Amino acid sequence: MAATGTQRTAIDPSKDKLRLREKVGYACQDGSMELYLQFLSLYLLVFYTNVVGIPPALAGTLMLICTIWNAVNDPLVGLLVDNHRFKNGEKIRPLLKWATIPTAIFVILLFWMPALEPTQAFVYALVVYCVMDSFATFLGIPYVALSSVLTSDPNERVSLGTFAAIGAGLGPLVASACSVLLMRAFGGVDAGGNVLDQRAGFRGTVIVVMVVFVVCQFVMYAVARERVRPQTAGAERVGLFGAFKALLTERNFLAILGYNLFYSFALTASLTTVVYFSNYVLLKPGGEGILAPILIGVALLVLPFIRLVNKRASRRGLLITASIAMLVSKVPLFFAPTSFVAAGVAAACMGVAMGFTVVAVNTNFNESIEIVEWKKGYRLEGSVNALRGLILKTGQAVLAFALGVAMQAAGYLAPTAEIVQPVQSEATQLVFLGFFVYVPTVMAVGMLVLAVLSPTDRDAAAMRAAKAAKVHAVREASSDA
Repeated sequence: MAATGTQRTAIDPSKDKLRLREKVGYACQDGSMELYLQFLSLYLLVFYTNVVGIPPALAGTLMLICTIWNAVNDPLVGLLVDNHRFKNGEKIRPLLKWATIPTAIFVILLFWMPALEPTQAFVYALVVYCVMDSFATFLGIPYVALSSVLTSDPNERVSLGTFAAIGAGLGPLVASACSVLLMRAFGGVDAGGNVLDQRAGFRGTVIVVMVVFVVCQFVMYAVARERVRPQTAGAERVGLFGAFKALLTERNFLAILGYNLFYSFALTASLTTVVYFSNYVLLKPGGEGILAPILIGVALLVLPFIRLVNKRASRRGLLITASIAMLVSKVPLFFAPTSFVAAGVAAACMGVAMGFTVVAVNTNFNESIEIVEWKKGYRLEGSVNALRGLILKTGQAVLAFALGVAMQAAGYLAPTAEIVQPVQSEATQLVFLGFFVYVPTVMAVGMLVLAVLSPTDRDAAAMRAAKAAKVHAVREASSDA
């Protein structure tokens, strides 16, 4: 029997409908988050190795050390979200408002590094990155938890997920397509798209990116409101151990968490290496400015089909479709690893995977929150997304560390003022090929397995049937009285 410690306030279904401006505001927020995250994914490691001069292995170690700090601050912020209420009764939107500007400032400071020796640059980057990530945690965990409190209507959540996917597509599209143009305008790259040792390009571009980020965050804050709230009276406070125990004993949560981890590995491996892959394997500097928009453009094009697939095959069907698309995406590069056309086909297939995954993962995590509340009596938006974020960040940091170590072991040659486009060894090219093609392929297999095994649809159906039966019994008792 499901626990009842923190049952939600009853909601009139007509009031659980989202207004168009709320969906657009949520899309703006999602787009702005993906905008700056994509910019970091594409260019931060390149900035450290090619501009600042930090050795690749040391740059990868930087990411790993910062993840250890995440292991501390992510769960604490998650518990804050679960257990704290602001004066207006909300628990997520005020955190988003408070954390936006500090996050933007420290992201800018990452790229406004003064001229330092490599060791000094490492220390500067480590300190600024850890401070930035602390503020970003207060932003990131509430951000991914927000959709669960905007509405509890499953159809509205799919619609909200579709708008989120539009924002998540437009943000990276702007980041990938416009960053090269912006860096060229600010003097950061030459006409051929080669990233030069000119800090001005990165400094000007990151300011533009973060100004757009701040504006979009405050648009969301102005138009959205929280509808789904636990009752204040009788609500239990949950500790870290209790929260994680409740989550780690739920198969639906573990399945979608594992799927999300594999997807994140596949996408991060591709995005982190796309600049290197374009420069040194495809021999097309600036090629990421074409490949990334192809990926995002296709992701946007498939959005009209997502609700159709969800209606016919539900969430599990969305996950399976995305897994197959991710698996197929790398096939052309197995046969033609140096072909830019093959890379474009791969980007298009990954776009299908991205479009379906963004909607499916968000809606599945929201369903897991509802299922855990129904079974265990805790509503754990914060802890769900803290655990999700912690595992994803750990995986991404390990991947970045492995890439940095592999690049250095293979003898990666960073550009210099004299040699803008150095010729890399076969070993270094193989490293980029492995992270851009082989790692995502293995991850796609894991995605497919967990998509097939996902029990979320079944558990959600059981939950809704039980709730409907309870409502019916209450009505019957009232009519008899």
